[in-house]
Amino acid sequence: MSFSLLTPRTTTTEAEEEVSENTVNTVTIEKGDTLNAILKRENINNEDIQKITKIAASNNLTLLKVGKKITFEYTLNLVENGEEELAKEEKSLSLVSFEIDNIKSINIIKSGDDFSTEINSVPLTKLVTKYETTVDSNVISSLKQAGLSSTTIISLINTYSHQIDFQRQIQRGDKITVITEKFVTSDSKLSHHGDIIYASIQTQGNQYRIYKYSPTGQKENYEFFSEKGESTKGTLLKTPIKVVRISSKFGYRHSHPVHGYGAMHKGVDFAAPVGTPIYAAGNGTVEFIGWISGYGRIVVLKHNNKLSTAYAHTSRFATGLKKGSRVKQGDTIAFVGTSGNVTGAHLHYEVRENGKQINPANFKSTPSIQLTGMELAKFNKFKNQLSRLESKLDGGTAIAANDIKEVRLF
Repeated sequence: MSFSLLTPRTTTTEAEEEVSENTVNTVTIEKGDTLNAILKRENINNEDIQKITKIAASNNLTLLKVGKKITFEYTLNLVENGEEELAKEEKSLSLVSFEIDNIKSINIIKSGDDFSTEINSVPLTKLVTKYETTVDSNVISSLKQAGLSSTTIISLINTYSHQIDFQRQIQRGDKITVITEKFVTSDSKLSHHGDIIYASIQTQGNQYRIYKYSPTGQKENYEFFSEKGESTKGTLLKTPIKVVRISSKFGYRHSHPVHGYGAMHKGVDFAAPVGTPIYAAGNGTVEFIGWISGYGRIVVLKHNNKLSTAYAHTSRFATGLKKGSRVKQGDTIAFVGTSGNVTGAHLHYEVRENGKQINPANFKSTPSIQLTGMELAKFNKFKNQLSRLESKLDGGTAIAANDIKEVRLF
C-alpha cells in the first residue's frame, strides 16, 4: 500500500494535535523536581514510567541533583491511518540519558517494550598547562581567577602544608605558578584538572618550588620534593585543619576570653565551624583521648620520645579512635567543637617537646626523604628537563601529554 504524509492543517485546534518534529528534549533539573514528575511532563505513558523509575532506582538515579540534565530522545514513526492512503506521525521514546558529571552519563534505552542501561563516557585528552597569578586580596580567589579548579587549589594547599601556612604567610603581591594536568573533551571543553606536576610560590622574599617526582620511577612511589631534593612531607603538618582563620596565636594574652585575666596561651587557635575535620599533624600513637578540664574533649598524639601534639575543644572523636591507636599523618582524628572553656567553635592546637608547649610556628620539621648521591643527580636532571618544559608552556600554551618529550611524566 502506498501512503503520503498528512498535509499541514491550518486551524488552531488541529494544529495543536500535530506531533512535534523535535526528537530530542533536554531538561535541566530544578529544585523540587522529581523523576516521576519530569517523566509525566514528557507525556510518557504510565507503564514506561514505572519501568524507567525502577531501573533508575537500581542505578541510584532517582535522587536528582539540581542543575544536572536529563535528555530524552524520541523516534518519529509513520503509522497508517486505517484504510485511507494517509499516515500520521507518532513520537515514541527511545532513550533517557542522565548526566552524572562532565564525562559520564547513564542511558536507559528502550527496545520494544523492554528497557536496558548503558554507561556512556566521553573520551578525554590529557594536556599539560601552566597557570600563573599574582595574589590580590585573597589567595583562593586569585587562584580561581587564574583558572585553577577548587580541587586543584585544595591539593596545592595540602601539598605545601609542611612548608607554607597559607593563612599566615601568603600576602598580596606574592606570585604563584602551577603546572598541572588538564583533561578536555573532543571539542576542547574542560572536564577537570589532574595532578599537580610542579608549583612555585614566591612569598616574603623566598621562593618555594615543589616537584612531583618518584625516585624509583614508579608512579605509586611519587612524592613532592623541594628544589634541594628533600621530600616536602615533614615531621608535622603546618596546620592540622583545612584553610581556616587563626583566632589566637601562641603567647601571652592580657585578657583571657573566658576568665578575663592575663595568661600564657600555650597553643594556636584555629576558628572553624563545628564538625570541621581535624587531622593528625604527624604519624604517631594516641597517648590520651578523653576529657580534661578546660581543654574539653582532647586528643594527644605521641610522635616520638620527645615530640607530641594536642587537639582540644573537639565535638567528637573519629570512630574507633582509642588510646594506643596508630595514626598516620593526615588521618582524621576528631572534629571541631565547643567543648571545655571556649567562647566559640575552634581547634586549640599544641606542639609539645619533652612535655613542654612550644610555638607551633617555630617548629622545624625534618624531611621524610633526603635525596643524595646518584639519586640527587637524577633529580637535578629531572628539574632541568621540567624547566625546559615550563618555558614551552608560557602564554597559556597547553601541550598534549603524549607529545611531551622533554621529561617523563606519569
